[in-house]
Amino acid sequence: MKYLDPKADLRNWLPLVNRKATIATLLALILIFLTFTQVRVKPLKVEEYQTTIEVEQIPITKQEIKKQEAPRPKAAEVIEVDKKEEADTVTIASSELDVNEPPPPPPAEVEQIPYVKVEIKPQVISKAAPEYPDIARRSGLEGAVIVEFVVDTTGDVLPGSVRVIQAKPEGIFEDAAIKAIYKWKFTPGQQRDRKVRVKWQQPIIFRFK
Repeated sequence: MKYLDPKADLRNWLPLVNRKATIATLLALILIFLTFTQVRVKPLKVEEYQTTIEVEQIPITKQEIKKQEAPRPKAAEVIEVDKKEEADTVTIASSELDVNEPPPPPPAEVEQIPYVKVEIKPQVISKAAPEYPDIARRSGLEGAVIVEFVVDTTGDVLPGSVRVIQAKPEGIFEDAAIKAIYKWKFTPGQQRDRKVRVKWQQPIIFRFK
């Protein structure tokens, strides 16, 4: 019977070899997993695009507007009417001044309007001096107002016909002038032996005495 050395017997080494092989295999698998499972994330580059917008400059043109001259008023015509119809209105301009007062220094020229001649013009019978406004009296203001109105066939100023043509200064003497002119009395105008209404302009002067 032969005696075998335990170190020379391969069966004694088999468990050790198996353990080492198993450990080596596990290490190899772990190494492969770590090597091939790494994910590298690269930053995403965003390209910048520049857009150029060209704006076309449009020249600004100014359109010249021509001023149209206002048509000049034409002279009113005298129309003959029957007795049943309302009397005509004839436009004339008065050259009389209030209560014989001289006109103030002219601040501006008053535009003269055309008028139609009548056979007999109205004549002033009585005048009423205007009441001087308190605000003008306290301020020492003087001025003038030109009013236009209609002298009725009775010689009275036709109600509702008075209007202010011009006032210097404005907003001070107008009311006083209108109230005063309604108190004036005239002889009626006549055209072809008929009493007619006559449109009249009258300057009223406001001046300290």
